[in-house]
Amino acid sequence: MAFETLCTSRLRLEPWSANHTELLVQLASTPQVARYIGDGLPWPADRATALAQQLRQDWERHGFGWRAAVEIDSGRQIGLAALTFAGAGAGVDADEYELGWWLDPGFWGRGLAREGAAAVRDEAFSRLAAPSVLARIQPANRASLAVAAAIGLTHESDSVGRCGEPIAILRLTKRRWRTLRPDEI
Repeated sequence: MAFETLCTSRLRLEPWSANHTELLVQLASTPQVARYIGDGLPWPADRATALAQQLRQDWERHGFGWRAAVEIDSGRQIGLAALTFAGAGAGVDADEYELGWWLDPGFWGRGLAREGAAAVRDEAFSRLAAPSVLARIQPANRASLAVAAAIGLTHESDSVGRCGEPIAILRLTKRRWRTLRPDEI
């Protein structure tokens, strides 16, 4: 089954495939990226490779999932933007729609995470009719908190993640999404 690629002004967000495994291995092993994911430790290659396989299966099962972020100008894979179900042990209901984003540190500070996250947020509401989306972010991760705020998510509660780490739960409802200004969409 073929899934649609999302495009923004600077990114092509490709449904996860075997072509993106090395991207995940590279991102997950980068200390600056991994520090706010779970226990904060970089992942070994076999863990990232196993997750990459699962991500391809998630697309087949649900029709949505993680997307590789490819910079349009260079054609380089620079990160990911994700729309998934939160799953068991996430500190929220397992069937909640969750947004996430990881970006190569060389591309931080350019608004690319916001651009990718906004695109998958819009997909959740427009194509999947999600009632709301959330992001689970460690409170020390100020950059991701800023991305979440920029795309309309607001703090709802605090919880604990799968590795016992503190997380802030940020949410945007479909009703609120419909009221966002054009520069927020």
